Amino acid sequence: MMESTRSTGQEERTLLAMVSQYTDKYFWNENLGVLPEEIRKEVLVLLIMITEEAGGITVLGFEEDGEVYLASTCEEGDLGYDEISAGLLIREVEREHRDLLEQLSEWYRKVVKKP
Repeated sequence: MMESTRSTGQEERTLLAMVSQYTDKYFWNENLGVLPEEIRKEVLVLLIMITEEAGGITVLGFEEDGEVYLASTCEEGDLGYDEISAGLLIREVEREHRDLLEQLSEWYRKVVKKP
């Protein structure tokens, strides 16, 4: 089972979704609540696009303060993984889909992390 919350030093991150080239599968954290299907599909399409282009594993989640994070990584020894492309694609998604990422952050703060 995929861990949906993990600690990175002193801060905790919560995973929303992950796409893996290695298993040809995705993970969606159902424990966070229900997002509109249109937004869910858009998030998965973006993660799949990055993973297909760069390889490895692409994740989207939330920092402890509710900010969205996007990251890409690979298994040790994966010579086909393109770290440079992954970084460029993530920056492109952050730039071109800023509204979506802001909506996700707002949803997380209001629905999941209720004050």
